[in-house]
Amino acid sequence: MAPLRAERVLQPHLARLPLLRHPEGKPPEFTLRDGRFVSAEQVKRALDAGQRFIIIDARSPSDWLQSRIPGALPIPYYDVAKLERIPNDGTWVVAYCACPHHASGEVVDALRRRNYPHTAVLDEGILFWRQQGYPLEGEAAGKPGPQR
Repeated sequence: MAPLRAERVLQPHLARLPLLRHPEGKPPEFTLRDGRFVSAEQVKRALDAGQRFIIIDARSPSDWLQSRIPGALPIPYYDVAKLERIPNDGTWVVAYCACPHHASGEVVDALRRRNYPHTAVLDEGILFWRQQGYPLEGEAAGKPGPQR
């Protein structure tokens, strides 16, 4: 699906997407590498434990529609104006992409410029997440990748 078409498809649904994973859960205690990167293992544990945090998919909306980490919000790195929806209340915000750091790094940098205190880049990105067999949702989440 083309990115512009995907954004039009998503627009009516964006306002209804919950911002927080497990709003009643306790916050995670992430340990960051280089003050910036959180491991996929830590994020998976936080999801499994029902901890309270926000996940941002920094890829294009068409990629988000195909597969994403459960509960991830589609906020592409090139449209950081959408970050205005994210509460700046100390909640952890983890961004990921497939680069594995470029697009998500742009989102985290934008949040840090806005003085969000707890932000991190998913260190290995969604491709590593998928390789580990961690949960995904979306149109192609259960489908095998291309054969090489």
